[in-house]
Amino acid sequence: MALLTFLASLGTGIVWNALYFIAERTHGFDQKSSLILAFANGVLYTGVALRAGWTVRLLERRMSPRAALGVVLLAQALLAPLVVIVPTEGVFWFVALTITGLGALQWPIVQHYLVSGRHGADMRNTIGWWNASWMLATAVGLAATGPLERYGLIEWAIPSLLPIYLLAYGCLLLFPRHPPAHDLDEQARHVPGSYRSLLASSRILHPMGYLAIGALAPILPYLFEHLKTQKEWQAPLGSVWHLARLAAVLVLWRTAFWHGRATTLVVAGVLLASGFAVAVASPSESALVVGLLALGAGQGIIYYNAIYYGLAVGAAEVDAGGIHEALVGAGYFVGPMLGLVALSLGHGPPVFIGLVLGALAVGFVAAIVRGRLAAATVTRA
Repeated sequence: MALLTFLASLGTGIVWNALYFIAERTHGFDQKSSLILAFANGVLYTGVALRAGWTVRLLERRMSPRAALGVVLLAQALLAPLVVIVPTEGVFWFVALTITGLGALQWPIVQHYLVSGRHGADMRNTIGWWNASWMLATAVGLAATGPLERYGLIEWAIPSLLPIYLLAYGCLLLFPRHPPAHDLDEQARHVPGSYRSLLASSRILHPMGYLAIGALAPILPYLFEHLKTQKEWQAPLGSVWHLARLAAVLVLWRTAFWHGRATTLVVAGVLLASGFAVAVASPSESALVVGLLALGAGQGIIYYNAIYYGLAVGAAEVDAGGIHEALVGAGYFVGPMLGLVALSLGHGPPVFIGLVLGALAVGFVAAIVRGRLAAATVTRA
């Protein structure tokens, strides 16, 4: 599981994060084009993830979940080289969007395998190393475009996914045809009532984290250009928020002080909002890096809370993973949409920062209200 997750997440690091560096270098995308691509990716990812449970059940009439995951991995592998075989902007869009859509089906199935049959400390440990695996891989996937840039090979970043996805496909030999059965009685014994209110709050904050990332990722190449950062260093420096996210997740994985505590989400929200504002308004590379570090830490804390409570309460079903991934997509399309609005208004970073922080503030208030309502419902029950 860990190896498959790492390999498939290298693709995520490239298609979700390095994509905009690749688009700018190979097809001359400007900020508006990159934001439109990010918006389209987010909308598609959300739609596919919301129907992931239904799609897998449909596929299961003909094949096992393992076979369905294999089809998804093979399809992504075969799509990846098309961007150099037919190096047009139209094919670039097609490959990016299709791999994105397949990824929205891939991850709910992986999460289904991940925690089915696991409870309590076993489930917490499994979620911990799984998150560490994919977050490290996304950082590597983005940072690796730096050396490719230096040697004039950045157009090969997406085609490099062909052997990577084939290796991930080979990992399926170690998977059972179906995930283990999940004991609902055992699950209930390990899920306190407070988890439901925290799940309600974290599910609202979860897309807020990706809203900030979705707004920032498409314009990150242009922020570095404005600061005159050398091209080969832009992607590696841009990956520092991934490392901060990984560090935050490692802390949450190995500790228990945050379980059932809403203050953890408050701290995460402050880090996320301040990190975004500092990064977009940064007057220097060092300030941009500091902003990215804060944003990464905040988003990592929110993400870990969301997936932990979501899979614990959601009984490890594909639908629970699908909802989790759909919320990822929702943030990924709202963020770029706000960027497009800011560009259309023509007032630059201050308006962009204001729009995103305003959206985050609404989300934070909604998370507090939703969490309290859920807590009241649990108390009455």
